[in-house]
Amino acid sequence: MNTQLQKLPLSQASSEDRILYVRLPCNPIFPIGVVYLADHVHKLFPTVEQRIFDLGTVPPLDFNSALDACIDEFQPTLLVFSWRDIQIYAPVGGRGGNPLQNAFEFYYARNPLLKLRGAIGGLRMATSYLVELQRNSNLIKRGLRRARKHCSDVRLVVGGGAVSVFYEQLGSTLPKGSIISVGEGEVLLERLLQR
Repeated sequence: MNTQLQKLPLSQASSEDRILYVRLPCNPIFPIGVVYLADHVHKLFPTVEQRIFDLGTVPPLDFNSALDACIDEFQPTLLVFSWRDIQIYAPVGGRGGNPLQNAFEFYYARNPLLKLRGAIGGLRMATSYLVELQRNSNLIKRGLRRARKHCSDVRLVVGGGAVSVFYEQLGSTLPKGSIISVGEGEVLLERLLQR
């Protein structure tokens, strides 16, 4: 099978385009998706200024101020949020505890104290899940409001693993006009930059 790579036109993007990739807080893991996106954009549009800001490296009490400072300094025209984690119910030892153990204790334990421990553990996990959803939604809204102070027509893209799986549920929680990226975001960013 003979395959040829199609050469895409370079530098159709404005040299004034400034992309800020913001990875929302998640489990500590290398931000490979965001790095791939930035690399792809750089290869096609070398004049576009880009920056990656990983909120996973920022203490939780500093999320808001760090995001504000980064946006104020960089003044993006395109704001790309990467939302990797949303479903914390990993089978064993997730961030919020052990959901499988909680479920088994609640449903199958004969000892009422173990049953209670399972119920409390499950409630804690559900609470932390809802708090995390709200926090990330608020960070996206805050980032967009802040970026609009510097560029009134800033565009917002939200993608990542969590968004690709839960895009229908998240769509109503995102700011009006948000572009939701399901799956790989390279082609979407190309199109946005080639406008």
